[in-house]
This record gives sequence, C-alpha cells and structure tokens, in this order.
Amino acid sequence: MESDRDRATRLARELFERRLREGVDMSNGPCLSEEIIPDWCVDVAHDPRLPVDDLPQNQCRSFRSGRVHHFVELDTDGNIIRAR
Repeated sequence: MESDRDRATRLARELFERRLREGVDMSNGPCLSEEIIPDWCVDVAHDPRLPVDDLPQNQCRSFRSGRVHHFVELDTDGNIIRAR
C-alpha cells in the first residue's frame, strides 16, 4: 500500500509537469497546491534556497496557517527537495 508521503510525492510531480505544460512560471517558487491530499501541500523552492523562497506570497498558506502539517517541496526543475 502506498504511504501518504509517497502518494503526495507522486501527485506533486504529476502536478508540477501539468503546470509546466500550462505555462506556469516556477522561477518564484509558487505554491502549486494548498492540499494535494489531506494534510499535504506542494511548494516549489530553489535548491539552495533563495530569499524569494521565504516570501509569504510564494509559500503555501495552508502550511503557514497550520491547516496542513506536511509538504512536498520541489525544486524549480521538479526534483524533490524534501517531503515531510
């Protein structure tokens, strides 16, 4: 059975690819999903982190507010930085 972490990571990569095809600019590290599965959001960041990654408008509000407790963080190329 697929864990929540694995499912969120898989869906995050699929969403990233879909958003790229739609022309979404990943350079500012946007939040891609406030809740891709229950209690998990998806955020894009630079690796290594840049100051733009710490701007509230570039972070998932659901995580900052405590509504979700886990996140998948992808780099601007769609690679996993971390999932926790």
